[in-house]
Amino acid sequence: MRDTVRFTPAFVQTKNARNFEALMTGLLIGKGGAKEGDERLGCVWGRAGRGKTRTVQAWAAKNGCIYLETVSVWTELDFLQALCREFDLRQIAARRGRCFDLVIEAMLTRPTPVFIDEVERFGQRYLEIIRDLAKITGGIIVLIGEEELPHLMRQNRRVWSRTYNEMEFEPVSQSDVIMYVKQTTGLPLSAAAAEIMHGASGGDLRIVRRDTINLAHAATSLKRTGEVDAELARIACDCGMRGRA
Repeated sequence: MRDTVRFTPAFVQTKNARNFEALMTGLLIGKGGAKEGDERLGCVWGRAGRGKTRTVQAWAAKNGCIYLETVSVWTELDFLQALCREFDLRQIAARRGRCFDLVIEAMLTRPTPVFIDEVERFGQRYLEIIRDLAKITGGIIVLIGEEELPHLMRQNRRVWSRTYNEMEFEPVSQSDVIMYVKQTTGLPLSAAAAEIMHGASGGDLRIVRRDTINLAHAATSLKRTGEVDAELARIACDCGMRGRA
């Protein structure tokens, strides 16, 4: 039996990750049959901590896509210039209209999905820019955000009519917790331990990660490197709560 348990970060195929892959498959398949600009938008939303950003970043990196995380102080020009940088354009315009044209050219030259994170903070004006980009280029643009995003998109008929589908990142399941702990530490969870860790997480993948790190430390210090029982799970979760306080 090993003496040390190590936490090794890993991207785990949770139910949310599998549903996201299905969404992207539908968007990519639909691209061949839809008219240019029709149903080219996707909406991925859910509370913070459920793994949206990590899942999208991993998929975008694997498939050579564009991923942009917005910043709250941006103007429309800042937003378009940031898109230009993500497309690795050498010369970036200082005017909004010209910058928009450069993004159009880049999307037509490199027809890959574009992911834009936390765009709901900017309201309808930015949605109109995104709609124009999808309409003109026929490209796929997926918006990622929290609960406000689908409501914002539904309020704009022209945006919502071009949206292929929406997907909510749901709370992580107990089976997700079991799989996550196993893949990152190698430790199997008993049914009671899985229930404790799942309950402590409140469906938040970030909390699952934190408690799993604590679990690895506790298992090593207590020399209990076999199946995790309820007692060890409680120790890990209690450490997490003290750290958060």
